[in-house]
Amino acid sequence: MNPVSYGTVHPFMLWNLYLAAFPAVLASVLFRKPERIGIGWCAGFVAWLLFLPNSPYVLTDVVHMVDEMRTSTSRMHAYAILATYAVFFTCGLVSYVVSLQLFRRFLHRVSPPRLILPILLLVHSLCVVAMYIGRFMRLNSWDVLLAPRAVLASVVRVPHPFTLVVLATMFVVVGAGTCVAALLGDKVLAELRRFRTR
Repeated sequence: MNPVSYGTVHPFMLWNLYLAAFPAVLASVLFRKPERIGIGWCAGFVAWLLFLPNSPYVLTDVVHMVDEMRTSTSRMHAYAILATYAVFFTCGLVSYVVSLQLFRRFLHRVSPPRLILPILLLVHSLCVVAMYIGRFMRLNSWDVLLAPRAVLASVVRVPHPFTLVVLATMFVVVGAGTCVAALLGDKVLAELRRFRTR
């Protein structure tokens, strides 16, 4: 029996996790000190916005999980595949939640309360569109600078009936997962603070 076939971590997973973690690291730097907003901060914010979709994009790698499940050699192999991808998806979703939570707290300091939810929904919508372009049109965050025409052409092709259904489904599924993860995270943090004060 080949042990390598159990819980294999593929190279694309490591690369996608690196890209998924980058927005959370950048957010922890950008959204701590709102009084430091300047040209450098604005450049960092654009970079954060461009790379943010890489965090939830990890969830679209479910297509690879399905392929692996179809070729699994045993029940234990299938369990190992599920466990590996569960950790993989969780890491990407946590990075997305952390990024948005830090951004939300930043908005509470610099934006009128009535604008916070619309801004977050707009950012989430842009991420969903970017996830679709990345998965189906195979473009990356840096293609905005390296291949802007290809990105623009892809965006123009988005308003298609089938595409809109896919986008709406992605918006709801990723959004629901993000909200659940954020609520759980807030609850865990609250319990930790309560435990420290005892």
